[in-house]
Amino acid sequence: MIKINLLPEELRPVKKSILPYFLSVVVVILGFLILATIFLHYQSTIISLRAQLSSLQKEYNSPTKLKNDEGEIITLSSIVNEFRKLDRKRQELEKRVQVIREILSDRIIWSYNLYLLSKLTPDNIWYDRIRVTWQTFREKVIKIDPKTKKPILDPRTKEPQTEQKTIKRPILEITGYVVSGEQGERQISPLIENTTNPSIAPDFVSQFSLMRPRIEDTEYNGFSVRKFTLEYLIETGEKND
Repeated sequence: MIKINLLPEELRPVKKSILPYFLSVVVVILGFLILATIFLHYQSTIISLRAQLSSLQKEYNSPTKLKNDEGEIITLSSIVNEFRKLDRKRQELEKRVQVIREILSDRIIWSYNLYLLSKLTPDNIWYDRIRVTWQTFREKVIKIDPKTKKPILDPRTKEPQTEQKTIKRPILEITGYVVSGEQGERQISPLIENTTNPSIAPDFVSQFSLMRPRIEDTEYNGFSVRKFTLEYLIETGEKND
């Protein structure tokens, strides 16, 4: 028997295909399989790393063929711990040595140097004031990389680059008077010679460099005298030891 559907086109039932549902199920299954594969891969990696860590830990705690002073067997972990302790002590000692070097490099033994100055002073000279002041200088210094703490080299010459910097340096200032000596002269030159000649006073000259003398003739309590001011640049460094 033949069936004829006489309903209009818009009222006729639509036949649905199962293909979209099938494709959705396939996509979900594939996604699950991919996630499961990734999970198993990472899980196996974690298991392998844990096994290696366990093996290294056993080796770390395993006894060695060495013995300490008490005859006990030393493990690798105790050796590592001892090394770390010694390394910390080494770093502390290096810091202390550096501090001591910095102190010694800038040390001036004033009692000894004042004694030298008194021995170098002629009889017709007396001092009114001896003090240490600070003066500013423009000096050429080597550029230092703040990160590496090493000199910055010129890319063309491969030599260290330099720059002008303002630096404060200590100055020994000596003020005094010269009276007439046995020859009737008021000369400051003998004192200058004694304090600048390395063959006469090598220790004093190695630490103090004469910069510029200031001299003027004046009177003191009615006597003609020559007033002077000598400025010596204080050289700091290991040579002052």
